[in-house]
Amino acid sequence: MKKLILISLVFLVLGFASYNATLALFSDQAQSTNNTFAAAEVFPPQTDHLVISEVQINGANANEDFVEIYNPTNSIVDLNGWQIQKRTSTGTESSVVLIGSGKSIPAHGFFLWANSQGNPAFSSTVGADVSTTVNLSENNSVALENVSNVIIDQVGWGTGTSQFVEGTLINNGSDANKSMERKAYSTSTAGTMEGGVDALKGNGFDAGDNATDFILRTASQPQNSLSATESP
Repeated sequence: MKKLILISLVFLVLGFASYNATLALFSDQAQSTNNTFAAAEVFPPQTDHLVISEVQINGANANEDFVEIYNPTNSIVDLNGWQIQKRTSTGTESSVVLIGSGKSIPAHGFFLWANSQGNPAFSSTVGADVSTTVNLSENNSVALENVSNVIIDQVGWGTGTSQFVEGTLINNGSDANKSMERKAYSTSTAGTMEGGVDALKGNGFDAGDNATDFILRTASQPQNSLSATESP
């Protein structure tokens, strides 16, 4: 009889320990799942390649154009042989600039092309890293190509049939001194990007849809390779 009672007590103790361990396991898993979900919701994955981060096609006059590039990675990127191409609304393609040797973009930093027309040259007033006399217009688009002529990123705006574009074209973006800027996060808005909580968080969000990825700034903010770096 005593032996039977002892065996019963052993099974009771083991059962209680197993219950606590199982409860702890479920609790830990639920907490981990909640934490992971919250983190993904607030900090969406950043892209792992260079992106076109801001574009202006009209300033005080129609020649004040610029294209800004952002590097969301942790490594400097040599831009020798990279280029920016443009297409019109009907698909006519031409070079904006072929970047030469000695040019690079810092980790979490920027690189800037701007139009060199004007007196003084617009490119000088914004501190462009490279410049040409090419103009960007309404219903155009631009693509960033690496040294192997592979398109790394592309952005189109307005209306047209044959632009460089990811997903849907950006609506508008042609107003004077305004610009199209890539978001820092999926939750970013014009308010948070322009002087708000996301203003210094970089431009690394890329969902593959131009209309989703960009906001319209009320005042452009071109940044070059000497500008302060920005990390999410």
